[in-house]
Amino acid sequence: MKSSSVRAISFVALSLVVGCGLENSVVGGRCRDGMVLQDDVCVTPIDTHLITPGTPPPIPTSTTSTTPVTPPPEPTTSVSTPIPPIPSPFPTVYVPEPPVTVIPPAELQCPVPLVLCRGVCIPVDSDAANCGACGKICPSNICINGECQGATPGDVVLIGHDFTDAFAGSAQTKVLVNTLTIPTTDPIRILSFEDGADPAAVAQMRNLASVSIKDRKVQFTRAAGASSLASTTLGRNYDVVIINDASAVNPVTTGASWASPLDTFAKKGGVVLAIDVGTSAMPQLLSSAGLLAVSGHTLLPVDTHLMVTAASDVVGAQVLSPYAAFGPPVSFQGVAAPSPDFNWVVRVTKPDDTAGDPVVIHRIVR
Repeated sequence: MKSSSVRAISFVALSLVVGCGLENSVVGGRCRDGMVLQDDVCVTPIDTHLITPGTPPPIPTSTTSTTPVTPPPEPTTSVSTPIPPIPSPFPTVYVPEPPVTVIPPAELQCPVPLVLCRGVCIPVDSDAANCGACGKICPSNICINGECQGATPGDVVLIGHDFTDAFAGSAQTKVLVNTLTIPTTDPIRILSFEDGADPAAVAQMRNLASVSIKDRKVQFTRAAGASSLASTTLGRNYDVVIINDASAVNPVTTGASWASPLDTFAKKGGVVLAIDVGTSAMPQLLSSAGLLAVSGHTLLPVDTHLMVTAASDVVGAQVLSPYAAFGPPVSFQGVAAPSPDFNWVVRVTKPDDTAGDPVVIHRIVR
């Protein structure tokens, strides 16, 4: 019995010596502080902690853990992701938009005897500011049956210029525009005698008038023949009469047939404009009609310099001086000397820079 107890105690002691008697053990049969027994070897603990009852488990401090830590998902906002368009297997065909047609409003139609004047239908039979036509002013301030009463000065203008090659804004075009805008009417009603005249010259003259006169309309009517200028009612229908050429008529007989009607027309405030390009008997026609006494004319070189000698005259107003005409200018001889009612508006510049014969003449008819 005693022998068995001794053997048992010896076995336990031997086990302790064997289990803790390794190189990392200490005397006393246990691993020294900070070491633990693992696989019969005292080792330094890694991620091993003694848990004392009643204490929370320690937080792991090892950096050798191979298990990734997934952070909690962050709150996200719902965003709709646009779906890319699916490419079409067919080529894109561009279809142009149809042009937009703008239809201007229909012009107001005025019943007779009313006349359209700046967008309003007005009577013109007794209005001294619109006597017989829109904008026709009576100097006497008396209008009866569409005609101004009392003295109404008119105008006769002779221009020695060919307008075939002239352009808008040129000095000679300004002379033309000044003449055509002497009347105050709107539209400016023009009767144009064109028989025998160069069509290109006439067309350009009309074009220059249309594009250069602002804020008023210009209404051209071609005279059917010489007899159209012999009408006694020219003043009722027209504000300006243009004589473009004299080559298609007998200057003496035709002029005589025009004398009384054109004198009446001018004395009622009408404007008679004669354009002489130097190739017809314009001086004889004007003299026979009693409009201007001119004995002759001279065709000058193209580069002849001209000067404005009556800048205060309505025909010469704001005309650049000196200037050279487009095409050969025409000077006039045997005309009356300048006077209050008779101006040599533009004259030839002589070599000594003095004024020579007139090229543009303006007569006021009273």
